[in-house]
Amino acid sequence: MKMIQEELDRVRLEIEKLRVEEATLSRLLRNMGATDKGAPVVRKRSASVKPLVIDIMRQAGFSGASSIEVDQQVRLKLPDVGKDTPAAILSRLKSEGALVYRNERYYEKKFAPQEPSSPFDNGLRAVS
Repeated sequence: MKMIQEELDRVRLEIEKLRVEEATLSRLLRNMGATDKGAPVVRKRSASVKPLVIDIMRQAGFSGASSIEVDQQVRLKLPDVGKDTPAAILSRLKSEGALVYRNERYYEKKFAPQEPSSPFDNGLRAVS
């Protein structure tokens, strides 16, 4: 058992030396302007999209915005945002009661058009 532990310690020491060597070589490549193609990809956390969506909806005011319009505006500021992220945030804000969805447009609650109380309030007329 002692022999196995010694071998494990030797392997771990070797791994640590290799990591230091890898970091040094990667740093040299970056300093020379090259990219390390074998380097692990580190994902950066993107800026929060929800506050941006809320700002967009506030600016939309009484005209509201479709999910496509919101998506386009979000991508102007955050091009790397996930494919369905703006639409998911709109849906979540709607379910939380912050937004209202009418006629394929989202509105901030205080800017939402009034819901008709009967089908004839939208200009529909009975035909005789």
